[in-house]
Amino acid sequence: MNQIEAFRHYLEIEERRSPATVRAYVADVQMLRNWLDDEFEEPCAWEEVTALELRGFLASIRPKPHRVHRLIASWSKFWTFLRDVQHVSGVGNPPGEIKRPKLPGRLPKYLETPDIAKLLNAAHSDKNADKALRNWAFIAFLYGTGARISEVLGLTFDRIAYRDGEPVSIRVIGKGDKERTVPLSGTAQRALMQWLKVRKVDGHPTSSYVWSYLSGAQRGQPFSIRTMQAATTAAAIRAGLDSAKVSPHKMRHSFATALVEQGRSLHEIGTILGHENPATTAIYGRVKAQQLVLAAASLPDVL
Repeated sequence: MNQIEAFRHYLEIEERRSPATVRAYVADVQMLRNWLDDEFEEPCAWEEVTALELRGFLASIRPKPHRVHRLIASWSKFWTFLRDVQHVSGVGNPPGEIKRPKLPGRLPKYLETPDIAKLLNAAHSDKNADKALRNWAFIAFLYGTGARISEVLGLTFDRIAYRDGEPVSIRVIGKGDKERTVPLSGTAQRALMQWLKVRKVDGHPTSSYVWSYLSGAQRGQPFSIRTMQAATTAAAIRAGLDSAKVSPHKMRHSFATALVEQGRSLHEIGTILGHENPATTAIYGRVKAQQLVLAAASLPDVL
């Protein structure tokens, strides 16, 4: 097993990173390895790689600032693995010597409440009645909880809390395999209850997954991310929305932005979303600030 494969195994087994995170980290390291092998006639061991080589690679592909940050994060994780897990002698920290470019301020893309309503109506209008309910309920649940799609797809029945016969919260497994409790909004409650009426009758009787296929060879297995992304895109097209700007993850941004507009604190929102770093949630505060500018601009001009 070479060091990159060992790195993959470490991320999957010991750190229990999500498949998407593992693929991203490994791909970033493999891309660097391929460049090193093409650039130098003699094999270049990892302990021989310096910041000079890393800068040469970056200069060759000219990535955008956000991509540079991602590459440095992936490389830093790999060099830490080489040093602290594999105990490779002579390994330094070349990624730590690379200056990260300043990132341009980017506001999260989100849907306004009327567009969310359009999207849900379009999802419910699918000619296939079963898919119509499934897609409507799933998109509404994503929006109503602000959860990541992977968190929702991994939801099992034993992680739903009830009060007086109605679901009130769910426990999800987020990034870093960390668990958190997500309270259910009215939207999320109604979507979940409507789905469960069908799921408990037509779903696989022994499957523990809430959001799972009701028929076919995949019956009982959780919906695939690709299936629900395609369903969201199709609903956006029927709703007359820009499908390129609509995705399951945009429901998360839309949820957070709607709470900001309702005056909820960034701390509250960050806790629900599962943000460890307050700076991650702070970007939604800029949305509020932008709206305050518009509010001030609406003052009638008397001069």
